[in-house]
Amino acid sequence: MDTKEKIAHLLRRFGLGAGKLEVEKYSKYSLDAAIERLIHYEKIEEPFEVSPWEFVVQQDKKTLALDPYKIAAWWAVRMVLTQRPLQHKLALFWHDHFAVSGAKVDFGPMMLQYLETLLQHANGNFRTLLGAISRNPAMMRWLDNDTNVKKNPNENFSRELLELFTLGIGNYTENDVKEVARAFTGWFIFYTVSPGFAQSIEEQVREAVLQGRSITHFAVNPEAHDNDEKTILGKKANFDGGQVLDILAEHPKTANNITRKLWEWFAYPNPEKHVQEKLERAYFDGKYEIKKVLEAIVETDEFWSSKCVRTKIKSPVDFSIALLRQVDISPLMSFLRKPDATPFTPPNPILVAVGHLLIFSMQIQGMLLLYPPDVGGWEWGHAWIESGAMMERIRTAEHFFGDENDPRLSEFIAGRIKEANPSDVESAVRAILDYYDAALPEDKIRTLVKAAEKAGGLEALSNPKSASKLFRSVCRLLFAAPEFHFV
Repeated sequence: MDTKEKIAHLLRRFGLGAGKLEVEKYSKYSLDAAIERLIHYEKIEEPFEVSPWEFVVQQDKKTLALDPYKIAAWWAVRMVLTQRPLQHKLALFWHDHFAVSGAKVDFGPMMLQYLETLLQHANGNFRTLLGAISRNPAMMRWLDNDTNVKKNPNENFSRELLELFTLGIGNYTENDVKEVARAFTGWFIFYTVSPGFAQSIEEQVREAVLQGRSITHFAVNPEAHDNDEKTILGKKANFDGGQVLDILAEHPKTANNITRKLWEWFAYPNPEKHVQEKLERAYFDGKYEIKKVLEAIVETDEFWSSKCVRTKIKSPVDFSIALLRQVDISPLMSFLRKPDATPFTPPNPILVAVGHLLIFSMQIQGMLLLYPPDVGGWEWGHAWIESGAMMERIRTAEHFFGDENDPRLSEFIAGRIKEANPSDVESAVRAILDYYDAALPEDKIRTLVKAAEKAGGLEALSNPKSASKLFRSVCRLLFAAPEFHFV
């Protein structure tokens, strides 16, 4: 692969899609500089000024919809517009790893706090992330650690902490689960809003946000904590929760589990022994810094091999978010705010519409952000392209490009295609494929060209209604092609 091809592969795996515009943007740098820009994204300015609370405000400008769905729509828009694609790709990884669902934690502010925790620590120190997510009110509520007291220890959190979050199944005993649960007794959630107050919940939330106060806090009740000696993984002491997290973060099985999952997220299943050993060394040598593991991944020859390139099935995020990022709809989504705007000022309606379009598109493919099916997260790989999910992906052409009565994004995307100065219908189709990072064999490209000719040809780009018909015709076939569903 040449440098441009490597950057495209890097963006498919470490970004939120490649495509013409994103590849051109990163091709201004050397490969090493592009890697640095993606992994050390905190150095990149992120000018996203839309408050999540703006998605919560209803049409009457007073009522607040405090369900997690609104936060998910806000996150989807952030993914489309972000200058830090890896931050959100990693947050999605940790969302699946430390899975919490709005199905139980049905309070948007708590799920927002959870999401912000993932975004804040996504490429940072694993021990720090582990501590932050363990103390996160949404996680505590999700796994009932807010009801864990010494007289009646609750083992839900301790079991998943050992099995899913750190060591992995088979690397601990049932007694370890019980003893770890004792170490976390006394943890609880302090709510600054309550139905018992004179103000409504909505009024209390609005006031807390405007004053910069957290709506939920982690707290400890010393009276409910078990201070007796505990035996955990063969060690005896009067352990508390923080000390248990120290033990788990430094454990070799945790290093194996976390680095393997990161490799499989960014590369392919079952890393070779020498690759696994390299990643574990990076974990320990880097003092649990995730950046060091990510750098080790891209330093391996295997990451750039034919075994890795375009072999991973797109998730709904890889599919739907990329469709808008690859044509860079940011000019269409101006979010300039009035000088007197507050966090509850309703945003540009296009932002809200796009956010809900994306959430709907991903949901019908099997992924509703902030609503994983269970504590184990989603099933990945071929589960995304089962027959029902594939049919929904094909129908995405209608959702994104609309019809003659509602052409949606077609006018804007037609403008993008015209920027490539297509001389005939074939070059217009190839421009579409170029924007969408689609590598199809020539016979399938000819099929797309015939569909474009039937839908009006090059002249169809001249107005939104005819462009909508052309894009629907071409992209239905494109989305049905197996080759399009690999990154």
